[in-house]
Amino acid sequence: MLTPDYPQFVEVMPLADGLTVSAWRGLVQPFSSDVAARAILCDMEAERTLWVSAGSIRPGESTGQHWAHPLLIGMNTRCDVLVCTQKDAAMPRAYLLNPRFQLFYADTMIHPHPRADHTILYEGKELPGLCVFSSAELAFDEETNFHTQFLDQLTQYLAKHLIWLRTRRLCRRSGGVMSVLYQPYPGEFIVEQAPVAHWVQLPSGRILVVDYWSGYWPGKAAKAVTPAEHVRQIKPMQRCWCGLNRKYGECHRANDVLLAKTVRD
Repeated sequence: MLTPDYPQFVEVMPLADGLTVSAWRGLVQPFSSDVAARAILCDMEAERTLWVSAGSIRPGESTGQHWAHPLLIGMNTRCDVLVCTQKDAAMPRAYLLNPRFQLFYADTMIHPHPRADHTILYEGKELPGLCVFSSAELAFDEETNFHTQFLDQLTQYLAKHLIWLRTRRLCRRSGGVMSVLYQPYPGEFIVEQAPVAHWVQLPSGRILVVDYWSGYWPGKAAKAVTPAEHVRQIKPMQRCWCGLNRKYGECHRANDVLLAKTVRD
């Protein structure tokens, strides 16, 4: 098995991509109920330690209130996940099969943390990878099973993704201005729809606008999305954000330092 702590994962046919060593598929249910999801959201926002067991997060004792609580309905979703181990001890790749992680999440960057560079064709559908790095620091304890730690962090990612799905609003972007067109009511079914670009006639002339669904990604662990933030947050001896089994100082750090300096200059 992949790890004794996640016995629900069973080995399946590996991808014929020259990178995958083995593939594992299983169900992960981050939230046991809507009440649990609301408490865990508060824990995420406060950066409290999350206790994960076999793909389920144990809610803390938070009684705080959050603006998103009324929208967190039907949160006991079971996520069908594919995990691919890779050659040379590189970081595993993860994919969400159901509810499907849409290709346009990555192509249009409306989702905050996809891995478009990990896109695969699986069961006739293109699937972007999940940027598990965005839900945790990927700091691993050498005395604990590596795959258990990876799946624990993947569970946190899926929890945040489910919150993102339930808090989506229909937005419009025009130039650098974003406005909200529609806020679904709690429990309303949101039809998956790719962003739509169209022209709008204004007194000053026609402008191109984009309508898209965008949700809320909780917590502070997902800020390392620029070279400067990578340099600030990732220690040279930690694993690199790219997923290869290399220390950050020996992998992308030098390039990130250069890119960050270029932006400043």
